[in-house]
Amino acid sequence: MINDKKEPKVKTLCFRLPKKCVCPDCGKKQRFKKFNQHYKFVKKMDLNQEILLKVRVVNAKCLNPECSRKSFQLPIPEIERYQRAHSSLKREAVAGIVQDNSTLIRISKRLNRSFNTTGSKSSIDRWKKEQAQGYNIKDIITKLDFSGILSIDEYKPKRSLKYDIIASDGAKGHILYIDEIEKRNSMYLKLFLEKLKGLLPYEPFAVIFDLWKPYPGAAKKVFKNAIIQYDYFHIMKTVHWHLRNALAQYRKSLKEQGWPQLNWLLWKNKWTILKNQEKRSQEQKEIIANLRIIFKDTIVEDILDIKERIRDIFINSESKEKAIEKRDSLIQDYSHIDNIHFRRILKFFKEPNFNYMTNFLVYAGIPRSGNSEVLIRSWRQMEKVRYGFKTREGRLNHLKLYQIYKYLDGNIS
Repeated sequence: MINDKKEPKVKTLCFRLPKKCVCPDCGKKQRFKKFNQHYKFVKKMDLNQEILLKVRVVNAKCLNPECSRKSFQLPIPEIERYQRAHSSLKREAVAGIVQDNSTLIRISKRLNRSFNTTGSKSSIDRWKKEQAQGYNIKDIITKLDFSGILSIDEYKPKRSLKYDIIASDGAKGHILYIDEIEKRNSMYLKLFLEKLKGLLPYEPFAVIFDLWKPYPGAAKKVFKNAIIQYDYFHIMKTVHWHLRNALAQYRKSLKEQGWPQLNWLLWKNKWTILKNQEKRSQEQKEIIANLRIIFKDTIVEDILDIKERIRDIFINSESKEKAIEKRDSLIQDYSHIDNIHFRRILKFFKEPNFNYMTNFLVYAGIPRSGNSEVLIRSWRQMEKVRYGFKTREGRLNHLKLYQIYKYLDGNIS
């Protein structure tokens, strides 16, 4: 069998010896005096052929008699001590994992296929870990220039029995910190917020979160002066859940009364009914117009109307007072409907927590939604490629590198 593989090209790299050097132990600047030297081979990327760098490694004597160190190695640009890979190769491998959301095995194959060099899965994983651990998460968060709008949400990671809390910048859409909580309760949530408080450059002006009951109490204890805002996405998610069940309940009654065709018509168009008005196509608008005629003076017409009126409260209200006025009018107009899901919607908006839903109308700069769900979807894509992060350290390392590459253009200096 003929082996067509060419021998790697070897380039010798000898940097100019300095006149002065600094001992890393005593820190004294002194004239250079060689102790010894040797050569080592270092892998380097190249698009045309396999290249090995033959690098001269020089050790200098420490001339400080009070220093316990006899010699030290002179730094070599782009080549770290004990490493057999050029820094550009390591950066390319780590960038591929983070920016391309790729896997260790794919990056290993890419190095061989495209850059005429090698890198095992374990080596690439070690490079990633070394690069990430060279950064401090608090320093990175400081560089992200926190807007003061904190968004918090919880989610269950892949292959995990515990929940994670994701904290993000509600105005800029930046992931700030992710960590797991031992149990999904107020005490562990408070511990997470206290840890997050130590990482943020300053306390948030406002905190946006979903409708989980422990959030307001824990947030008030940790961020005493922060304004609380319920996430609009989760408000409408709750409304949708009740409207969907109200529609299902009505469809069931039609089937029991011997109207299977009407039941099928509503089942076929259930998502069109719940879709936002401005997002419906022309065909869907015509379907809704026909449904209004067929189901006039039924709960179907009420579902279509109540959803748009609730959206109007949060989208078109000029002030909090106007939102409360619209809320009161909504409760008055629909309180006569004998449907458990409508009653629960009205009760949901009657509660004192309606104040948290409308704070964005009072304080300028607070968005009505923190967009945490978008960031969670992005993070889940990273988890999916890896079948879930195996350790908290691995998750934090990936987060730090993601923040640097995604938000800081790879530059943290």
